[in-house]
Amino acid sequence: MSDQTKSLSVPAVPYKKRIERFVGRICLAAILPPIRALTMSSARRFGGSLGIVLYRGLSRYRRVAHKNIQLIYGDQIDEIEQKKMAKAVFRHFGQWAIEFIKMPQILDAEIDNVSVVIGEENIREALKSGDGSLLITGHFGNWEFIGRWLTQRGYTLNVVARDARDPATTKLMAETRIGNGANVLYRGNSARGILKALKRNEIVALLPDQNAADVFVPFFGQPTGTVDGPAVLHLRTKAPLLFSWCIRGEDGRFHLTFETPVIVEKTENHQADVERVMTLINARLEAQIRKNPTQWLWLHDRWKASPGVFPDGEEQASRLNLTAAQYETLQQKRNESA
Repeated sequence: MSDQTKSLSVPAVPYKKRIERFVGRICLAAILPPIRALTMSSARRFGGSLGIVLYRGLSRYRRVAHKNIQLIYGDQIDEIEQKKMAKAVFRHFGQWAIEFIKMPQILDAEIDNVSVVIGEENIREALKSGDGSLLITGHFGNWEFIGRWLTQRGYTLNVVARDARDPATTKLMAETRIGNGANVLYRGNSARGILKALKRNEIVALLPDQNAADVFVPFFGQPTGTVDGPAVLHLRTKAPLLFSWCIRGEDGRFHLTFETPVIVEKTENHQADVERVMTLINARLEAQIRKNPTQWLWLHDRWKASPGVFPDGEEQASRLNLTAAQYETLQQKRNESA
């Protein structure tokens, strides 16, 4: 087993969780061979059906999806439409999971036939300076296909990933990404690898759209807890930000977009610079989600660490050790954006 695929040590988990994960590994091992034997179109149909099964069975994630959709779209669509949207989100991610499993089976010669690409010249522009590039995307559309397409075109890609809670799933995801041609760097000990990759003028992919409490910047009109890593890296290395998106089109193909690279100039106020970069990143991602809302990860508790967004915001602020002044500032920002 290579260094990239070996499982990282994980903390002890309750007996019930260990049993659930064991059953999950058995199911995963059983389902992989038949999925890989299906055609892509058949696999997608299966994935969509699987998503609906998960919508009904995973009550925790269903509640989160409904809560998030109601927060952002509650004044635009009624409860029936919100429920339809949540189901479509689960259907999309069921398809995404199946596509991810089958992606290494797509031959290099077939990549152009299953993709539509806008802005490849922006990749070359981003790498022109020799500082590498920070590819910014989100858990949106089929972000994994971006990596498959890039490596097929000869670009060197490094993916910063979070290890899954289950070691078997972590191993599967790492092996699949490596099979797609990417180098895998794990969060928590990836900084050195990222800096080395950028010095080699390579692409490093980051997905900064999950719950965090590094900075609180706007996202869908809410002051949202957001990671600051992409901003810190960008300001330190001057590696251009390459915003990249991949959606599944109605024609069944992957539609990729690479936007014009961005470099944010530093000022003497580092914290303000970090917030400015992450505000830009959130705004670019939000714009894409609004175009294709059912292809984003609404079932993730995105605003969990964002005080004042949900009724439990003050409790979250307390857990994050925010001062009363910090909490009041966040509340004020939220009221101003409402």
